[in-house]
Amino acid sequence: MLETPLGHLKLFVNENEVDFTPIKLEKMDLLAPDVNGRYLIQYNYKTEYKNQTIKCCLPSLNIKGDIQSGERLESIAFYKNYIKLSIGAEGEFVDDPYFDFTGEYLSNGIEYQTTKLTKDKVFQFGICWIQPCTDENDDQTWCGADPNIMPGV
Repeated sequence: MLETPLGHLKLFVNENEVDFTPIKLEKMDLLAPDVNGRYLIQYNYKTEYKNQTIKCCLPSLNIKGDIQSGERLESIAFYKNYIKLSIGAEGEFVDDPYFDFTGEYLSNGIEYQTTKLTKDKVFQFGICWIQPCTDENDDQTWCGADPNIMPGV
């Protein structure tokens, strides 16, 4: 579990909570210099696990998220009391031959969905928040939560 300003962030695999060790990342000088927290969460998937849903969410959160996707990035943001928290996932949650998995946006997070075609892979979630969130710094969590530009850990 990861403590955030919007509550405990948890990881579930097939609806069962799993332990994880969040990796604290530095701010990004150019793209996210003002963020207050930036983390990477990894889950090691093996083909023999077969179909799984790998969900990263804030179970106690009860506000509508804003979808903020990009190229090879699916992201959802939550705003509350001048706080913005983004959860990012690698991929495109549509039929795309480049990816052997898909995913879905949730009311309180985001999830990957594996298929019989999914190969061994490390699924990554980027977590980033900023407080206070303003019109000038709003994009920083989107960049900060992109697993595609996180350092190889």
